[in-house]
Amino acid sequence: MSRLHLLRILLMFGLFLIELRAQDLQPEPDSPEVQRAFHAHFLEVRTACAKEFLLPYANVLQFNTTGKLFDEKDMTSMCYFRCFFEKAGLIENFKLNPDVVRKYMWPATGDSIEFCESQGMDEQNACVRSYAIAQCAMMRALTDARNTPMV
Repeated sequence: MSRLHLLRILLMFGLFLIELRAQDLQPEPDSPEVQRAFHAHFLEVRTACAKEFLLPYANVLQFNTTGKLFDEKDMTSMCYFRCFFEKAGLIENFKLNPDVVRKYMWPATGDSIEFCESQGMDEQNACVRSYAIAQCAMMRALTDARNTPMV
């Protein structure tokens, strides 16, 4: 077998693996009933976390539209977002749930999930670390997927 033939085989195999990986990244769409239930769950979680941390909804809107807080040192808001992302199933043990993130937040591509999970790794405070991950995910959602339809 010639080197050229072997390189062609390796290239074709590599392209096949890339295509398989790309298919793995495409989430299976939920039925409308499941989507409604999931969004209702998000609302319940948002309400429960806002009551727990007495967070004005304006802070949530600010974050959802800019990816930032009014005050980037606001621990109450950071703990709210930790509460929301964990109870909503978006984060567990500082790891993003790719299926939920891709279906309900943004169609994360490339190294986005791994990159965002790496944010705040040296942070000892769980609220600050979770917020760093959430902020990265929100910034990616606002910039990477601005015109990409969600599943």
